[in-house]
Amino acid sequence: MTEQQRIHKALAAIIQATEQSSSQWIIGGSTSLMLRGIPLAADPRDLDIYCDDEDMDDLYEALSSFAIDEPVISVTDMYRSRLCHFTVHEVQVELVGGFRVQAGGNIYETMVRKLLLPFSDHAYLEGSALAASVVPLAHELWFNYLRGRADRVDMIVQAFAESPSKHEGALAAIEQNNVFTIEAKRSLHHLISAGEVGGL
Repeated sequence: MTEQQRIHKALAAIIQATEQSSSQWIIGGSTSLMLRGIPLAADPRDLDIYCDDEDMDDLYEALSSFAIDEPVISVTDMYRSRLCHFTVHEVQVELVGGFRVQAGGNIYETMVRKLLLPFSDHAYLEGSALAASVVPLAHELWFNYLRGRADRVDMIVQAFAESPSKHEGALAAIEQNNVFTIEAKRSLHHLISAGEVGGL
């Protein structure tokens, strides 16, 4: 079984375990890029799913049979979130609640219900009729820009350039509801424009 097949199997189990819950979650990180068909240098090491802080406890309860720890607040120089971990069909899963990124005067909060889900895409799972929500590409663009992952930013900009109008709404909503410096926005939009020109 390939890593992608394992992740699809784990996602199917997560969808089934949480289907009775009113809480919402969405796939982020390298798995979200893989599910979009964006080529990665290596398979994702784990599966990241995001939720709002208020949905964390309910989702943890729904997935508790897979749990390897309990939700804890995690704070670093750049990140703040509540985290817990699961093993689902041999896939390491990290549930991230209330994720906040702060870097260089920029503050970005992953508002799942308000921003990410309304602009999400859907990944259909192999061998089933199930689909999972995937973060908008604009989220991955800002997230990787703020954490200095130029390799990922370049890759995402190329995907963005294939259909810029599809992603502009999510980009505008994320920027309107978060705090980004003028310099950061100018720099990121320059990268997007250069990618669009390069893709012509």
